[in-house]
Amino acid sequence: MKPMGELQERWRYLYQDFLPAMAKARDPAQRKWPVHLDHCFARIILDNSIGKDRPWNQVVKSPAVKNMTDVQLESAIAMAERLASGEADLQELDQRSLDLRGKTRNKKRKADDDASVTEGSKKYKKASPTVSSYFLPSPASPQKTSGKNEKPDSQDKHDKQDPNVSSQLKRIQDSSITAFRKQTLTMLCQIPRGRYSTYGAMSDWISNNSHKTCARAVGNAMRNNPFAPEVPCHRVLAGDGTLGGFKGSWGEEGKYAKHKHELLHEEGVRFDSQGKVKGPPFRAFI
Repeated sequence: MKPMGELQERWRYLYQDFLPAMAKARDPAQRKWPVHLDHCFARIILDNSIGKDRPWNQVVKSPAVKNMTDVQLESAIAMAERLASGEADLQELDQRSLDLRGKTRNKKRKADDDASVTEGSKKYKKASPTVSSYFLPSPASPQKTSGKNEKPDSQDKHDKQDPNVSSQLKRIQDSSITAFRKQTLTMLCQIPRGRYSTYGAMSDWISNNSHKTCARAVGNAMRNNPFAPEVPCHRVLAGDGTLGGFKGSWGEEGKYAKHKHELLHEEGVRFDSQGKVKGPPFRAFI
């Protein structure tokens, strides 16, 4: 168990700074951001993680950050991190919180909230994104080029994909995770055995070919990867060539750093004496 002060600081950071910033940027980790203020995030998270069947302030005295136990703080932090990664649906949790309080949103839900649109008397179902769509550039966002006849990295050109990649892609597509997490995990399947990429390289590709995002959002999307290690999030490192995160911990001091090193070493990825990976990152996403 982490020290109480450290847990309190982490909780404050997540609901006061990190989640509001993601909402303001309309980060694709969530399909919709119905709230953007820190106290709204606190309400949603605490109602669902602490209150559960009642508003949180019927369980814990206000201010919550000073009166929650360490177990309650860890529960709130875990839910906040699930929201940041897209593993939990903010809109659903918000509605549940409002239901607990006997409130409803005044704004009418748009017709496409349930992935459908209406036209006249007909109702059309929106097509669900397919795995193949994540490999193709968005028509509205063509890939940026430098204008030069750039040749692909010869190593990338000859890399071979895992023969089991099709089955992994199907697992991703058939899952109930968010579209952004599907896109990110699908990209992982393109990184060949014996190679590595970075959070920045992946976010650059997504920003140039699909929608704006950032390295942190990519990292959050891979947090708690339900298909690891077959869908290889361990092949993604920090931009400076160091180990990066794995299973929710970060860097060489992380709880699972040794395991990530073992997976990479078995595949042929090597680090120098300074802890920096050798060789260029894989960027040949398609």
